[in-house]
Amino acid sequence: MALTKNEFCVLRCLMGWDSNDGSVPSISQRVLSEKTGLSLGTVNSTVNSLRDRGLLNEDGSVSDDGVSAMRPYRVDNAVIMAAGFASRCAPLSYEKPKGLFTVKGEILIERQIRQLKEAGIDEIYVVVGYMKELFFYLEKKLGVKIVVNDDYYRRNNTSSLFAARYFLRNTFICSSDNYFTVNPFERYVYQSYLAVIQAHGDTDEWVVRTGAHDVITSYGVGGHDGDWFQIGEFYWTKDFSRRYMDLLEAEYDDPQVADMLLDAFYARHIDELPAVPKRYDEGDILEFDTVNEIKRFDDKFVENMDSKIIGNICATLDCTEADVTGFEQIKRGNTNVIFSFLCRGAKYVYRHPGKGTEAVIDRLAESFAQRKADELGIDGTTVAINPQEGWKISRWVEGCRDFEYGDCADALRAFDLMHRLHEAKVKCANSFDVLDNCRRFKKLAGSVELGFDVDSLESAITRLYHYVEADGVEKVMCHNDMCDTNLVFSDDEAHVIDWEYAGMADPASDLCSFIVGSAKDGAEVDELLEMYFGRALDGAEARHMYGCIALFAFHWLMWGVYRRSVGHDCGSLMYVWFKYATDYSEKALSMYLPADQLYIP
Repeated sequence: MALTKNEFCVLRCLMGWDSNDGSVPSISQRVLSEKTGLSLGTVNSTVNSLRDRGLLNEDGSVSDDGVSAMRPYRVDNAVIMAAGFASRCAPLSYEKPKGLFTVKGEILIERQIRQLKEAGIDEIYVVVGYMKELFFYLEKKLGVKIVVNDDYYRRNNTSSLFAARYFLRNTFICSSDNYFTVNPFERYVYQSYLAVIQAHGDTDEWVVRTGAHDVITSYGVGGHDGDWFQIGEFYWTKDFSRRYMDLLEAEYDDPQVADMLLDAFYARHIDELPAVPKRYDEGDILEFDTVNEIKRFDDKFVENMDSKIIGNICATLDCTEADVTGFEQIKRGNTNVIFSFLCRGAKYVYRHPGKGTEAVIDRLAESFAQRKADELGIDGTTVAINPQEGWKISRWVEGCRDFEYGDCADALRAFDLMHRLHEAKVKCANSFDVLDNCRRFKKLAGSVELGFDVDSLESAITRLYHYVEADGVEKVMCHNDMCDTNLVFSDDEAHVIDWEYAGMADPASDLCSFIVGSAKDGAEVDELLEMYFGRALDGAEARHMYGCIALFAFHWLMWGVYRRSVGHDCGSLMYVWFKYATDYSEKALSMYLPADQLYIP
């Protein structure tokens, strides 16, 4: 039988939920008023109604029918989402998921699990993805159940809900990185809600607006002083869970949904998913978005994390953990994860090798090339590089800015760096064979669904490779990844960074990597070629450059395939590389001799 909100509140209190020992207390109506927040008159009328309905015994205790009436409101379980990477918590999230951070002596997710269990909620599911193996110990230690989200790296957290969809009933939906200073969990909950706190000043969080009966009528990003924004747990009733998942299953393959937070999907269907805000006081719920925020709450946090990355920084710069501050992730780089930091008034950049790079990058060769680049004045940023582990510390270039492909001055500065490198004719032990690399990426990737005919394209690229090699261009040490993310420019400085793919190659490799990275086409490509050479190209030169463009586009396409296989999607760049490889292989092949005049093994 359905209960009113007032009846629910009184019954929950009388069942002893608010008592320390779980007993059935003898509570006066005045105490009930204090505990429920209802007026004394409302409590009196509610108690009388409950007696009339047979839900209370004459002595004021909860009857068997009262217990039965509360059963639909009993919490079944909790789902803790712990699959994400937490990129804003660089650098420590590179070493372990944020939910496993130790804050004030407690592991975040363990603290939350204990709070759930203290509230009587023992059925707990933890959805994992990034570094999932690090969470497995929780099954034995705390009795939770692990759910693996294989889509965590390519979809937002709706994918974690989807992975746990068969367990959603009367369910708390939690984030592993929340820190509750008071236990927010309860054994009985009346209706679906979103935890909220009040903003002080403008906010870019998800803000609720409510209408009649405090039901949420709108939910969107951004608000002002006094608004209530979501933070902490969600609670979903069986009906809410069923409706949410019905909608999500129906739309899961919609490309727009892939990038949606659960918040955005809820906002999309807010009229079909009634819920209310549950208001908390400031300080009841904490959410740490960055390492700096955690440090403000726990000043010993970094020291107690025993971070190898921080250890590398301290050993290199001869400093303490307390000296290392101001962490900021740099949204650049397709292979590695990179962040900046401050140390004793100076700013640096730390490069942490991405997952799977050890299979495709020779770090000793990189270290050699880096040293040569320093000697030539082409990269003067490196402070330290570790050839065994692949990490690197560089100085921050003051006034550095994004490289602009459309800026002729930027292009000419880049071309000058290329010419200086190639004219030095540095010799190194390793070679960069673009076709061998493509085949290696393909083999490492294994079976990956691509959506295009890679075998036919590879056949054309192989044919083209032999034509290009037959041109007999002298090999020199090249960078082989000469694109905007590796060009660091300021008004006073110009550097080529990250020499991971450096090796002996056709000098065209650097120019063609640059062009492929520009995403320019047709006449714009020809303009770049003429800018580099300082003149118009003859037919033989043009076909050679077109061929190299196709080869390097295919190289990065296959690299993208490999990256997808280890959990990193290159997004729209895949189409850019595919189009270059397709269009320019056809263009170049049409300019070379017929196939029967060249032996191709």
